[in-house]
Amino acid sequence: MSEDSKPYNTEDKTLRLKEIISETEKQFNNEIRVSPGEAKRIELIRKMKQDSDKKDYMIMFNILMIGLSVVSLAHFAWFGTVFSLLCLMFCILYFVFIRKRLTSATLKLVEYKNNFDKYLWEGFYLKEMRYSAVKLAYFIFFPFLVVFIFDLLKGKSGWVEIWVGVLVAASISSVAWLIFFNDDKEALESIESDLKSLEYL
Repeated sequence: MSEDSKPYNTEDKTLRLKEIISETEKQFNNEIRVSPGEAKRIELIRKMKQDSDKKDYMIMFNILMIGLSVVSLAHFAWFGTVFSLLCLMFCILYFVFIRKRLTSATLKLVEYKNNFDKYLWEGFYLKEMRYSAVKLAYFIFFPFLVVFIFDLLKGKSGWVEIWVGVLVAASISSVAWLIFFNDDKEALESIESDLKSLEYL
């Protein structure tokens, strides 16, 4: 008896699966179909929004700027050198300038929400600005941070030692940046290439 009921059950299950597949196909056929250009734009906006560069770069930037400000102030208080005070002032000016530019660019981005292509390009420029600002900060300020820390640990260095230390630290930070952040540079180049290709889609 059980053997006789098996074919019926199998046939019933198969029929039910076919009905589900048929209904699913109908639903997909009723969905709005997007063009290759629209699909590429959606993919790009998702890719740009998923990147964590906004958070990561701002953390790096703030740590460097705050760290250098504190160390420069301590260096000036300990040794009384005008050079460390000038470095502190320049650090603060650069920090304020970059924060204002990034805030301005972020607010400007909102204005282009009705123009999708312009919005994508402005978003790319903002990412590129953020990358360049942090990169320049590490090239310029990181060497002085290292030299001032060494001074505070072992005593005041002469001018020759300071500039040799700055050059060595600059070389190290440049190589480190190229090694650790090359992927970010390639990602930006890839986004730029995709944005340019939208003109032909």
